[in-house]
Amino acid sequence: METTDTLDPTIVEGLKAFLLERRARLQGSVRTRISERRAGEPRWSPEVATNAVQSIGEDFEVAMLDRESREAAQIDAALERLARGEYGICRDCGVFMGLGRLKALPFAPRCTACQAEVEAGELRREAR
Repeated sequence: METTDTLDPTIVEGLKAFLLERRARLQGSVRTRISERRAGEPRWSPEVATNAVQSIGEDFEVAMLDRESREAAQIDAALERLARGEYGICRDCGVFMGLGRLKALPFAPRCTACQAEVEAGELRREAR
């Protein structure tokens, strides 16, 4: 894969520290949510909310748990790319993503152009 630019080691270390911290927070949040669900601790009392609202709240909790778990997995993948010296390189076109992209989404596996193509393809498949 060809790159058009590289990252300063200081910037890489800063992004790595951010990724590690974010992963730790996500893992803590996921563990807490799972523990609460297993313990059956009610998040809302029947006196405060109807069953419908309670159900919506539980669906939201499950969605948040799923999102946080997926983000933690994406961070793990970014840390693996960093360890292999491939961090910041688009996995599809092989071009350096740019510091702006990495600061906005430090675990991004693709540049914005390739990600847009992937998302457009997903939309086309869903429309069928």
